[in-house]
Amino acid sequence: MTLSKPVKGTFIALLATLTFSNVYVFSKMAMQDISLASFGVLWFGLALLWNTLYHFYKKKTDSFKKLPKSSKRTLILISCSELIATSAFFVAIQLTPNPTIVSFLANTSPIFVIILGFFFLKERFSYLDILGICLSIVGVGLINYGESGLQLKELNSPASLATFTFAFFYGISLILAKSKVGSLPSSMITLSRNIALFLGFLIYNLSVLKFPEYSQSSIIYIALGSLFGPFLGTILTFSALKYLQASKVTIIITSRSFFIILGTFIFLGILPNQNQFVGGLFTIIGILVISISGIKKEEN
Repeated sequence: MTLSKPVKGTFIALLATLTFSNVYVFSKMAMQDISLASFGVLWFGLALLWNTLYHFYKKKTDSFKKLPKSSKRTLILISCSELIATSAFFVAIQLTPNPTIVSFLANTSPIFVIILGFFFLKERFSYLDILGICLSIVGVGLINYGESGLQLKELNSPASLATFTFAFFYGISLILAKSKVGSLPSSMITLSRNIALFLGFLIYNLSVLKFPEYSQSSIIYIALGSLFGPFLGTILTFSALKYLQASKVTIIITSRSFFIILGTFIFLGILPNQNQFVGGLFTIIGILVISISGIKKEEN
């Protein structure tokens, strides 16, 4: 039986969502035993290994030297932006007891993409974009709402600031990549991203004069997480884009928070409280509305 393109794309996107969800859980479990510096070196060292092996297996002929100068500059900027974004992401994972909350707050990244796209790509806001942004902001407020009201200090906590830093610089990376669609191969973006992150964490370890240390369990979690997220998740996402519109893939990927809730409960025995769960739903609905807006823009 031959599957239609939409069915095949949906199935691949769901697999990508499942693999990315494991990043939140396995990284949190690994960092229970080791430092962030040690974690980063091995995580992105292995991610670089998986991507390099895949690069040679597929006999990719993409070469940095063959790129136009403008594309080279963009690739370097994307690598720097990803270094900041991903480092902030794992800082948030380390500081937050429940990684599900990080996934909810990270759902604000489309807001930054829309705002940056407006200023740098001259893209226009739609009413659905504004509605999606408002719903996401309401969700963030509910996540930080406690018995005594809105906990503004939680919005300024190191974990929240790290997550918002991730969302902002991740948005920058997407806008930069979008500006060079067609001239900048996705495989090269993935490879350069992992090189930048591995070198960044390696330099950080050298600067603090500490040799990375690992427990047996942390090595297992890092090996699995780096295989699922930076490698398989990225490949599956780009594969899904061959069969589905980018906005539709985004809609499917928003379901990752539910997989993260399940994984966090199974492996860590933690569940979000009522306000956090409802707020998380609002951020997910906000992304769905923004994605629907993107589909309508693509159809017009």
